[in-house]
Amino acid sequence: MENKQLSQETGRAALAALLLASALFSVLFTAPSALAATDKVTSSTALVLKTPAAPIPEAALLDVGIPTLNDGLYLTDEDDTVFPEVRFAEAIYFSNQLAKVMEKSGAWGAIRVTPSEDIVMDIYITGTILQSDGETMDLKITVKDTSGKTWFSKKYKQTTGKYAYDRRLKSLGDPFQNLFVRIANDVLKYREKFSDERAIKLRTISELRFAKNFSPEAFDEYITEERNGTLSISRLPAENDSILKRVRKIRDRDYLYVDTMQDYYDGFSQQMHLAYQDFRRASYDSVVKARQLDKQGNRRIIAGIGSILAGIYGRSQANTRMGSDASTATAAVGGFILKSGLEKKQQAAAYNESVAEMGSSLEAEIAPQVIELEDRTVTLTGTVKVQYEQWQELLHRIYKQERGTL
Repeated sequence: MENKQLSQETGRAALAALLLASALFSVLFTAPSALAATDKVTSSTALVLKTPAAPIPEAALLDVGIPTLNDGLYLTDEDDTVFPEVRFAEAIYFSNQLAKVMEKSGAWGAIRVTPSEDIVMDIYITGTILQSDGETMDLKITVKDTSGKTWFSKKYKQTTGKYAYDRRLKSLGDPFQNLFVRIANDVLKYREKFSDERAIKLRTISELRFAKNFSPEAFDEYITEERNGTLSISRLPAENDSILKRVRKIRDRDYLYVDTMQDYYDGFSQQMHLAYQDFRRASYDSVVKARQLDKQGNRRIIAGIGSILAGIYGRSQANTRMGSDASTATAAVGGFILKSGLEKKQQAAAYNESVAEMGSSLEAEIAPQVIELEDRTVTLTGTVKVQYEQWQELLHRIYKQERGTL
């Protein structure tokens, strides 16, 4: 009687082991594949770009500087599929995209992409790329004015779906256009909190900062640094001040050069646009597929190990050949699932590597700039930032010459 009962229990254990193996095999090789084929669907409705509630006088239009974004490479680790060439290009491209969006609002003066914050502007919009992989864009944006006052610091994140890259939908713009519209709307919202008189003061602070940079001894007394680190106007120079007039001429030349740099940024963005959209489309596919395969791989590895353990447990409890064979079969299925999971992980790595090959083709270069002056021709070489530093040195020499100090 006891032997018969033991045999029945062993048979049930063997049957349970076989059913477990069968269930694992069925679930892992049918349902997950269906789930993995599901793409995230997000809204492609374009946000409305806000315009000023009332016309802004020309004297109160603030000039905006957007230094090229920080590439955020220092935030990545070895598991992130991020390529320096791509991030460098994106830092320029995203800055330029934001500038173009803000221009359409009609709320600002000149809007320029700049190599750094060294260029004197009324408003600075700086940022860091936290994530950019074709599916998700995540930026940290900080806005401050020429006085040093921070307007706000905020993260902007957007995830797009597969339809954003559908070539048949020609009406769709940049997949992440809404993110730039949100930034532009927030900056305008803050600007409308203060008066035109405050804006005019900011423009004056910018002029005095520029003048102080060229002639500290003459303009140092006009600006005061407050305890909180912000700048305020102590007093104003006379409108007919000869040094101020000279500095304004220098600043006009600086504006012309900065506009030349803007032409470079515009040209660079236009040149990389089509290649970059193809890259982002491939990156999106790679990110989605790699994540799907990675999840499948993890599930299969875990389930495979579980099935092996179930088989081992079944063998340890089986007192009949039938029970032992069933448990061995369960362990074998678990081994197959484990092998499949590891293969899925390898496929995910292959997708990520394919993006790396595309990313290496996106490189940023800038040609030497030849500047024609009244008495000389000057050639600036190097990166945009280095060329601007050379330009600043040249402006200082011109200023000193005009003042007769050389």
